[in-house]
Amino acid sequence: MSLWRRILQGMVAFSADTIISNLAAVLGAVLVFRYLDVSAYGRLTLALSFYAGATVFLDFGQDTVFIAEVARARGTRDLSWARYLLTRYLQLNTIMGCVALIAFLIIGHQQRNQLWIVMGFYLLTTALNNVVSVLFHSYTRYQLLATQSIVRSLSRLLLLVTLPLWWRGDNLLAVAWTYPLMDAAALLVSVWLARTVVHDLRNIRADEYSLTSLATLFHQQGIYAALSVPVKRVADQLPVWFLKALIGDVGVGIYGAAQKGFSLIYAFFSTLETTVFPLVSEQMEVDKERLQIALRQMQKYTFWLGLVTAIVGGLGARWLILTVAGEGYLAAVPMFRLMLWQLVIYAFMQSQRPLFYALGQQGWLFILYLFNMLIYALALFGAITVMGTIGAVGATLIYAILSAITRMMVLRKLGSQTLDPCSVFKVEGFDRRLWEILRTWVLRWFGMVA
Repeated sequence: MSLWRRILQGMVAFSADTIISNLAAVLGAVLVFRYLDVSAYGRLTLALSFYAGATVFLDFGQDTVFIAEVARARGTRDLSWARYLLTRYLQLNTIMGCVALIAFLIIGHQQRNQLWIVMGFYLLTTALNNVVSVLFHSYTRYQLLATQSIVRSLSRLLLLVTLPLWWRGDNLLAVAWTYPLMDAAALLVSVWLARTVVHDLRNIRADEYSLTSLATLFHQQGIYAALSVPVKRVADQLPVWFLKALIGDVGVGIYGAAQKGFSLIYAFFSTLETTVFPLVSEQMEVDKERLQIALRQMQKYTFWLGLVTAIVGGLGARWLILTVAGEGYLAAVPMFRLMLWQLVIYAFMQSQRPLFYALGQQGWLFILYLFNMLIYALALFGAITVMGTIGAVGATLIYAILSAITRMMVLRKLGSQTLDPCSVFKVEGFDRRLWEILRTWVLRWFGMVA
């Protein structure tokens, strides 16, 4: 199967997933905002931020390393190495998921806060789902990976719709329980789907590999990936924590509402990086020139699509927030508009992380995460202090721009064939051919050509 066809296959699968999951998320968000007031939603957002931080310890950020390495093993037909990696990843996630559950149960009991207990079960179900996700992703079974996500989304929507039927207590706790319950439903379906994927591994033995082989992989790649993920997760949650400290629950709730709207749109753009992540590692040693062309075209089309989305989305921001969240969240409108400009910056970032992993240079990625996070923290404190809640979004834009520039500089230093940012303004032969195909298709659709 050609590289472009595989990319297209992934884009179609993930786009369908995004449409269905976003629709379910919008409908679910409408219900959540009806069930919870701003303060309660702020407490839920804070609890989810602690959950997000704790997910680092489920696999210590090794999922991307395992995905890239299993994909590389499949490319070289070393299925025994692929089986060994997947087996060890299952063991790691099961053990750490149970440890995380016990830790959150203890904290919840001491704090007399049942949200901690719910988040503990959410961590366990997430850990088990991660194993199946790594299997599907490394095997580039994009349809199955999308199916897993769709089941999660629809399951949570169903739980929210029927919430008055199965819950009689505090609405905040009920909404929190929908997270681990949706994961449990997705896990049951995913395990059944995984049977077809592991068919070629059933009779494969992995006796030639041991923990020493895994330790070597961890020393070469995994240690820096493990260090990078907690730094990145902390950076992602910094706006919530700074807003909690400087503004309060209301500020966190307003930011959470804007972030919810942005995440619905961002999900369409992130499908590209998800699709090409295993393919970059696979194609790096096969056909670098073809890979370079594909990544360059992705950057160009993402840039222009992001620019149009930022403008059009900004115009419809008020309507979207009113429809999804209601008048109580109108303060999130200017934050949402500003967040949309991250999509333009993302065009230059989407291929950078896959390239670092393909080059085995996770050490540099860790250094950049750490450096940029420190600048981000300073920017957040200053921006929120001066500008209030919207300052958190301004600091996030600075963080995105800084990340894109520093990564580009390091990739060039490493000798990688980095993508020229100015190429987004160049019209190439591929663009002309694509335009002709689209023009012909549109004309035929309207019956203007035979």
